[in-house]
Amino acid sequence: MGARTNFVIKTTPNPDENIVLYSHWGGDESETAFAYAINKAMPRIQMGDTSYATRIIVSQLIGSDWDSETGFGLYVGEISHEEQYQYKEIDLVDNTVTIGDHTTSIQAFLDYQLGVPA
Repeated sequence: MGARTNFVIKTTPNPDENIVLYSHWGGDESETAFAYAINKAMPRIQMGDTSYATRIIVSQLIGSDWDSETGFGLYVGEISHEEQYQYKEIDLVDNTVTIGDHTTSIQAFLDYQLGVPA
């Protein structure tokens, strides 16, 4: 049912403080959507402004579904790996992105996903 996926945003080294956006739909396009959202947040990421960067990433991923009662959920805490799509995380402490078991710099992820430097 659905195309569930989680988007993890790490703003501290503490795993109990992960910000996780759960999406019931969109798993098929989740890596590209994640790249576009991160790209929009790059000015704030480069400034070290994790709170604004987080808000921009979440806003971009939710898009026009803000008024919907279902589709997205948001929580802070340990990560659930039960979803059917590859693990997706942006670490704003180490400036890395992890997709599945592969970790790379934020810029390398954007270059690969979007085909052009941010």
